[in-house]
Amino acid sequence: MLRNKKIIILIITIIITILAIGAWFLFSQKEEKGFYSKHYNADLINIESIEGITLEMAQEYKEKFIEYQDKLEEATKNYEEGGREIEEKPSSDFFIEKSRYAQYLGQTDWAIEILNELFKYYENSSVAWNNLAKLYEKKKDYIKANEYYQKMIDTFGEEQFWGQYYYIVKNYMTIGDKEKAREYYERYKSFGGYDGEIEEYLAK
Repeated sequence: MLRNKKIIILIITIIITILAIGAWFLFSQKEEKGFYSKHYNADLINIESIEGITLEMAQEYKEKFIEYQDKLEEATKNYEEGGREIEEKPSSDFFIEKSRYAQYLGQTDWAIEILNELFKYYENSSVAWNNLAKLYEKKKDYIKANEYYQKMIDTFGEEQFWGQYYYIVKNYMTIGDKEKAREYYERYKSFGGYDGEIEEYLAK
Protein backbone atom coordinates (compact mmCIF):
# COMPACT_ATOMS: atom_id res chain seq x y z
CA MET A 1 0.00 0.00 0.00
CA LEU A 2 2.79 2.36 0.99
CA ARG A 3 4.68 1.42 -2.15
CA ASN A 4 1.64 2.25 -4.32
CA LYS A 5 1.33 5.68 -2.69
CA LYS A 6 5.00 6.38 -3.41
CA ILE A 7 4.52 5.40 -7.04
CA ILE A 8 1.45 7.66 -7.34
CA ILE A 9 3.32 10.57 -5.74
CA LEU A 10 6.26 9.98 -8.09
CA ILE A 11 3.98 9.94 -11.14
CA ILE A 12 2.23 13.15 -10.01
CA THR A 13 5.62 14.80 -9.42
CA ILE A 14 6.79 13.81 -12.91
CA ILE A 15 3.58 15.13 -14.50
CA ILE A 16 3.86 18.45 -12.63
CA THR A 17 7.51 18.77 -13.67
CA ILE A 18 6.67 18.10 -17.33
CA LEU A 19 3.84 20.64 -17.26
CA ALA A 20 6.10 23.22 -15.62
CA ILE A 21 8.82 22.69 -18.22
CA GLY A 22 6.23 22.94 -21.02
CA ALA A 23 4.80 26.16 -19.62
CA TRP A 24 8.28 27.64 -19.25
CA PHE A 25 9.14 26.68 -22.83
CA LEU A 26 6.00 28.29 -24.25
CA PHE A 27 6.54 31.44 -22.18
CA SER A 28 10.20 31.72 -23.16
CA GLN A 29 9.32 31.28 -26.84
CA LYS A 30 6.71 34.02 -26.60
CA GLU A 31 9.12 36.35 -24.85
CA GLU A 32 11.85 35.56 -27.34
CA LYS A 33 9.64 36.40 -30.29
CA GLY A 34 7.96 39.30 -28.57
CA PHE A 35 7.21 42.15 -30.92
CA TYR A 36 10.66 42.23 -32.45
CA SER A 37 10.68 43.94 -35.81
CA LYS A 38 10.88 41.63 -38.80
CA HIS A 39 14.22 41.62 -40.57
CA TYR A 40 14.30 41.93 -44.35
CA ASN A 41 17.32 41.00 -46.44
CA ALA A 42 17.88 44.10 -48.54
CA ASP A 43 20.57 42.28 -50.51
CA LEU A 44 17.80 40.32 -52.21
CA ILE A 45 16.65 43.51 -53.93
CA ASN A 46 17.97 43.92 -57.46
CA ILE A 47 18.37 47.68 -57.42
CA GLU A 48 19.36 47.72 -61.10
CA SER A 49 15.85 46.59 -62.05
CA ILE A 50 13.99 49.36 -60.23
CA GLU A 51 12.25 51.58 -62.76
CA GLY A 52 11.96 55.35 -62.59
CA ILE A 53 15.08 56.07 -60.53
CA THR A 54 18.80 56.10 -61.16
CA LEU A 55 21.10 53.40 -59.84
CA GLU A 56 22.65 55.97 -57.47
CA MET A 57 19.22 56.82 -56.03
CA ALA A 58 18.35 53.15 -55.65
CA GLN A 59 21.58 52.54 -53.77
CA GLU A 60 20.87 55.51 -51.52
CA TYR A 61 17.35 54.23 -50.81
CA LYS A 62 18.75 50.79 -50.00
CA GLU A 63 21.21 52.30 -47.54
CA LYS A 64 18.45 54.36 -45.90
CA PHE A 65 16.25 51.27 -45.66
CA ILE A 66 19.03 49.38 -43.89
CA GLU A 67 19.68 52.38 -41.62
CA TYR A 68 16.06 52.55 -40.44
CA GLN A 69 15.84 48.78 -40.18
CA ASP A 70 18.85 48.80 -37.84
CA LYS A 71 17.36 51.64 -35.79
CA LEU A 72 14.03 49.86 -35.51
CA GLU A 73 15.56 46.53 -34.56
CA GLU A 74 17.63 48.17 -31.84
CA ALA A 75 14.65 50.14 -30.56
CA THR A 76 12.30 47.14 -30.43
CA LYS A 77 14.96 45.02 -28.74
CA ASN A 78 15.55 47.70 -26.09
CA TYR A 79 11.81 48.00 -25.53
CA GLU A 80 11.24 44.25 -25.20
CA GLU A 81 14.24 43.62 -23.00
CA GLY A 82 13.71 46.76 -20.94
CA GLY A 83 10.32 45.73 -19.57
CA ARG A 84 8.18 47.37 -22.24
CA GLU A 85 8.15 50.78 -20.60
CA ILE A 86 5.81 53.14 -22.46
CA GLU A 87 8.43 55.87 -22.75
CA GLU A 88 10.79 53.36 -24.38
CA LYS A 89 8.47 52.52 -27.26
CA PRO A 90 10.22 52.53 -30.63
CA SER A 91 9.50 55.73 -32.52
CA SER A 92 6.65 55.48 -35.02
CA ASP A 93 8.90 57.38 -37.43
CA PHE A 94 11.20 54.34 -37.63
CA PHE A 95 8.36 52.21 -38.99
CA ILE A 96 7.15 54.91 -41.35
CA GLU A 97 10.60 55.68 -42.76
CA LYS A 98 11.57 52.03 -43.11
CA SER A 99 8.30 51.42 -44.95
CA ARG A 100 8.81 54.46 -47.16
CA TYR A 101 12.22 53.30 -48.36
CA ALA A 102 10.89 49.77 -48.90
CA GLN A 103 8.27 51.30 -51.19
CA TYR A 104 10.90 53.34 -53.03
CA LEU A 105 12.78 50.08 -53.61
CA GLY A 106 9.69 48.54 -55.17
CA GLN A 107 8.88 46.34 -52.15
CA THR A 108 5.21 47.19 -51.67
CA ASP A 109 4.41 44.09 -49.62
CA TRP A 110 7.34 44.79 -47.30
CA ALA A 111 6.13 48.36 -46.89
CA ILE A 112 2.65 47.17 -45.89
CA GLU A 113 4.00 44.62 -43.40
CA ILE A 114 6.27 47.21 -41.79
CA LEU A 115 3.45 49.72 -41.31
CA ASN A 116 1.25 47.03 -39.78
CA GLU A 117 4.02 46.30 -37.26
CA LEU A 118 3.59 49.85 -35.99
CA PHE A 119 0.15 48.96 -34.64
CA LYS A 120 1.67 46.43 -32.28
CA TYR A 121 2.98 49.45 -30.39
CA TYR A 122 0.53 52.24 -31.22
CA GLU A 123 -3.25 52.18 -31.24
CA ASN A 124 -3.56 54.50 -34.21
CA SER A 125 -1.54 56.58 -36.65
CA SER A 126 -3.04 58.81 -39.32
CA VAL A 127 0.25 58.83 -41.24
CA ALA A 128 0.51 55.03 -41.26
CA TRP A 129 -3.13 54.60 -42.28
CA ASN A 130 -2.77 57.16 -45.06
CA ASN A 131 0.39 55.44 -46.31
CA LEU A 132 -1.33 52.05 -46.19
CA ALA A 133 -4.19 53.47 -48.26
CA LYS A 134 -1.70 54.70 -50.88
CA LEU A 135 0.08 51.35 -50.92
CA TYR A 136 -3.17 49.46 -51.48
CA GLU A 137 -4.04 51.87 -54.26
CA LYS A 138 -0.72 50.94 -55.83
CA LYS A 139 -1.78 47.29 -55.58
CA LYS A 140 -5.13 48.28 -57.13
CA ASP A 141 -7.02 47.14 -54.04
CA TYR A 142 -9.20 50.24 -53.87
CA ILE A 143 -11.70 48.85 -51.38
CA LYS A 144 -8.91 48.12 -48.88
CA ALA A 145 -7.46 51.57 -49.51
CA ASN A 146 -10.83 53.15 -48.71
CA GLU A 147 -11.00 51.20 -45.45
CA TYR A 148 -7.84 52.96 -44.27
CA TYR A 149 -9.08 56.40 -45.37
CA GLN A 150 -12.27 55.70 -43.44
CA LYS A 151 -10.26 54.65 -40.36
CA MET A 152 -8.66 58.08 -40.34
CA ILE A 153 -12.02 59.80 -40.55
CA ASP A 154 -13.67 57.59 -37.92
CA THR A 155 -10.76 57.86 -35.49
CA PHE A 156 -9.80 61.51 -35.78
CA GLY A 157 -13.08 62.99 -36.98
CA GLU A 158 -14.49 64.43 -40.18
CA GLU A 159 -13.54 67.97 -39.23
CA GLN A 160 -9.87 67.01 -39.40
CA PHE A 161 -9.87 64.49 -42.24
CA TRP A 162 -12.89 65.25 -44.43
CA GLY A 163 -10.46 65.69 -47.32
CA GLN A 164 -10.00 61.88 -47.38
CA TYR A 165 -13.50 61.63 -48.81
CA TYR A 166 -12.02 62.91 -52.07
CA TYR A 167 -9.74 59.88 -52.35
CA ILE A 168 -12.56 57.54 -51.38
CA VAL A 169 -14.69 59.00 -54.18
CA LYS A 170 -11.86 58.68 -56.71
CA ASN A 171 -11.34 55.05 -55.77
CA TYR A 172 -15.03 54.27 -56.21
CA MET A 173 -14.88 56.00 -59.57
CA THR A 174 -11.93 53.82 -60.54
CA ILE A 175 -13.84 50.61 -59.84
CA GLY A 176 -17.01 51.99 -61.43
CA ASP A 177 -19.21 52.21 -58.34
CA LYS A 178 -21.08 55.41 -59.14
CA GLU A 179 -23.56 55.16 -56.28
CA LYS A 180 -20.82 54.90 -53.66
CA ALA A 181 -18.92 57.66 -55.39
CA ARG A 182 -22.01 59.86 -55.22
CA GLU A 183 -22.61 59.04 -51.56
CA TYR A 184 -19.10 60.01 -50.50
CA TYR A 185 -18.93 63.01 -52.77
CA GLU A 186 -21.96 64.40 -50.98
CA ARG A 187 -20.04 64.08 -47.72
CA TYR A 188 -17.06 65.77 -49.36
CA LYS A 189 -19.24 68.64 -50.58
CA SER A 190 -20.84 69.07 -47.17
CA PHE A 191 -17.47 70.37 -45.95
CA GLY A 192 -17.01 72.71 -48.90
CA GLY A 193 -15.22 70.33 -51.23
CA TYR A 194 -15.68 70.52 -54.99
CA ASP A 195 -14.18 68.78 -58.00
CA GLY A 196 -15.20 69.37 -61.61
CA GLU A 197 -14.09 65.96 -62.83
CA ILE A 198 -16.17 64.20 -60.20
CA GLU A 199 -19.15 66.42 -60.96
CA GLU A 200 -18.89 65.52 -64.64
CA TYR A 201 -18.59 61.79 -63.86
CA LEU A 202 -21.65 61.80 -61.62
CA ALA A 203 -23.69 63.81 -64.13
CA LYS A 204 -23.37 61.14 -66.83
